Amino acid sequence: MDVEHLDINTLPMVRLTWIDAQEGCVGWTELEEMMDAPLAECQEVGWLLVDNDEKVVVMRSWNQDGQQGGACIAIPQSWVLNCEKLLPVDDVADMLAEDINCIDTEWDVE
Repeated sequence: MDVEHLDINTLPMVRLTWIDAQEGCVGWTELEEMMDAPLAECQEVGWLLVDNDEKVVVMRSWNQDGQQGGACIAIPQSWVLNCEKLLPVDDVADMLAEDINCIDTEWDVE
């Protein structure tokens, strides 16, 4: 990625769901309860900077004037459960309008 000529509008905005470590037990705890300690299912929303075999990097904030990103998170690819591309509302409305215009209103009913 050529960061000097990066257009932020070309980066996908995503909602990333991943598994993370979670502290579960405090103090004296039965071993069975410790063995059942859950993992945390987390979500992050932002611009997708990196998506490769090793990791996913999501940037949360963008400073247009300074051409700087703010607050990023790097997550091991093996922890990622789902990565959903988010679309602006106007884009979704346009897509729905196109779909409605493509519907054939003449149905052959037997």
